[in-house]
Amino acid sequence: MKSQQTFMVEVTFYSSARKTVPEAGYRPHFVMELDEDREYLGVEIYDIEVDTLDSVGYAMCSFLYEQEGVGYSKIQPNRSFMVMEGASVVGRGKIVSFHL
Repeated sequence: MKSQQTFMVEVTFYSSARKTVPEAGYRPHFVMELDEDREYLGVEIYDIEVDTLDSVGYAMCSFLYEQEGVGYSKIQPNRSFMVMEGASVVGRGKIVSFHL
């Protein structure tokens, strides 16, 4: 079940890893920087304002799942993350704020 918790991120996608900027509906995993467990956290980007690869933009995200044991509490304002597609890092970003 999709979560109602939404949050804004500042994000950059790498031209070395992607051919295009993702569109709304993109469902990557975020791995929080400094997370020793390297837990993959499923998110959906439902609104994105990134003009080109290798440039900073903003996106609105929601948690993909509402399950016990998923470490979404690791997603906190000002924390940095890697955008993952499988084992590949395709971008990096920072949590900006949460919305209800």
